Amino acid sequence: MPSKRKRKRWVILLAGVVAVVIIVNLLIGGEPSEESLEPLKVEQGEIVRRLTESGTIEMDRTVDVKSQVAGRITKLYADVGDSTDAGSLLAIIEPDPNKALQLSGKRASVIRAEMELAEQRRQLEQKRQNYIDGIVPRDEIQRAQYLYTLAENSLAQQRLELQILEREVRAQAHAIRATRDSLLFEDYEIVSPLKGIVTERPVEEGELVTSAVSFNQGSTLFKVGDPNRLIVKVQISEIDIGEMHPGIEAEIKVDALPGELFPGRLRHVAPTGRVGSGSAVVTFNAEVEILGSFHQLRHGMTADVDLILGCVEDVLYLPVEGVAEVYKLDEDGKETQEVERRVVYIKTDEGWEECEVTTGLESNTRVEIVGGLELGAEVHPDAQEERERRSGNEGNDGQSGRRGRFGPE
Repeated sequence: MPSKRKRKRWVILLAGVVAVVIIVNLLIGGEPSEESLEPLKVEQGEIVRRLTESGTIEMDRTVDVKSQVAGRITKLYADVGDSTDAGSLLAIIEPDPNKALQLSGKRASVIRAEMELAEQRRQLEQKRQNYIDGIVPRDEIQRAQYLYTLAENSLAQQRLELQILEREVRAQAHAIRATRDSLLFEDYEIVSPLKGIVTERPVEEGELVTSAVSFNQGSTLFKVGDPNRLIVKVQISEIDIGEMHPGIEAEIKVDALPGELFPGRLRHVAPTGRVGSGSAVVTFNAEVEILGSFHQLRHGMTADVDLILGCVEDVLYLPVEGVAEVYKLDEDGKETQEVERRVVYIKTDEGWEECEVTTGLESNTRVEIVGGLELGAEVHPDAQEERERRSGNEGNDGQSGRRGRFGPE
């Protein structure tokens, strides 16, 4: 029994020693010794600076197909997903009879105005002869001249109204294959304006549709798009817009095809930005053109776009953690946003020695070393932390100034 109590006391004593060691380590910060730090080495390789944004794949060219005359759909020849050629038949429209009656009535009005003008011309000539013969006074000629002028103006107005009405229903007559003689009295053929596929068909047979005239948007019968010309629409933050210009190369990835990359090029950046709903960030709409035709890609897919802002090969580089940024101070001795120099801490026999370096292209993970270090040099694995330790600036947030908005290598 005594031996058991003795072993118990030893266990309690050992536990106490362990607890004291843990508390001491916590009090001194538990920081690893300089000898235990694994240094970073200057390596040689490639640096690619990317800006990654997400967007939606859309067809570059999509056309709303509308009827140039009002009427009823009697036959539909295409549905969503069907392929079309330029000029292929899509639908048949039976024109609105009211429009036909309106046009017929206007033509009759022109004929009546022509007859009235002819009659007023005959009476004017008769009055002039009667005046010469001394049968009527001069004011009868003036009255006949007045009536002739009214008939002439009326005919001009009726002809103008007829031209406007005919122009309205004959607009883009080649698309509906209408002729002067058959205008509004025969069925119209609605044809595809381009080669592509039907993406929408919001109408059914038997529906009445309105015409697409200047004062009316008209009914959309079909939407036809070209699947061989695709773009990705993205939004770019105002922070990055200064580096954007048409022609920047891009790599496009879609979740449906993991591991595949599709080539692209930044085609357009909006000249003005906008603030989205519920956000204070200003963004600019941009379009990335997909270079080539890929049957795997479809309209509506979500895509990740890597815009290649810079690329260098066979250069010396360090991980971004190995380089610290030293900011300029203002008159009050506070750090500004302007970087004065960049430093690393080289490993020596005595510890870590500060060394100023010249840097080049920087990605989210790597920084190009242009001068100050050689291949294989060993540096502190966290330069910013080492700089803060030396300066005693415990209030610094430890950020190296890299925003981390660029994609990985």
